Amino acid sequence: MPTNIRIASAFDGSQIHAIYAPAVSEQPTSFETEVPAVDEIVRRIDDTLATYPYIVAERDGEIVSYVYARRWRPRPAYDWDVEITVFVKDGNGGRGIGRAMYTALTRLLAAQGFANALAAITVPNDASIKFHESMGFHRAAVFPSAGFKLGAWHTVECWWKQLADLPDEPHPPIPFKTFRTFPECEAILQEATALLTDGD
Repeated sequence: MPTNIRIASAFDGSQIHAIYAPAVSEQPTSFETEVPAVDEIVRRIDDTLATYPYIVAERDGEIVSYVYARRWRPRPAYDWDVEITVFVKDGNGGRGIGRAMYTALTRLLAAQGFANALAAITVPNDASIKFHESMGFHRAAVFPSAGFKLGAWHTVECWWKQLADLPDEPHPPIPFKTFRTFPECEAILQEATALLTDGD
C-alpha cells in the first residue's frame, strides 16, 4: 500500500504513543523519563496543531512515522524559531520516509512564516547526524553531559537550518489552525507524499 502523509489527529494518539514509548523507556533519544499516557499524547497533538504542524505518515492504516514542531524558547524574539522532531517506526528506516516527512514539515513551517528550525540530537548518533546534514542542517551548538538518563550522562548537539530568507520586518507566523485551511498546505503534503516513489 502507498504511504500517505497527512495532518495528525487525536485518533492517531495510540499509535504515536507506541512509536514514542521506547525512546522514553529504553533509549536516551528523548529526555523524558516516564512514558506519557495516550491521553497526554492526544493532548500534545491538539495543543501543537493550534500553532505548528503535526504530521503522520500512514500506510494501510498503520502510522509509520510522525513529525512535529514546537516553540524553541519562550521569549517573544524567538517567535520565528521552532524545534522539530521526527520518529520513524522500527522496521521502516531507509525508505525515504524521514526525508519526506522533514521535507513536508520544513516547507509547511517556511510557508507559515517561521525562519529557523532546530533539532536536538543525543549523541553519538551517526545516522541522525548524517540525515540532518543531508537535509541542509548545520551543527550550531554542543551541550556536553546535558542530561542524565538510564544511568549515564548524555551530550546533546543542536542542529540548525534557516527555513527562508530573513525579512527586515517579519510578520507573525500564521498559526497552523489557520494555515491548514489554505490550499498550499494540502499541496505541500501531496508533494511530500510523492517523494515516496518506491511504493511506500
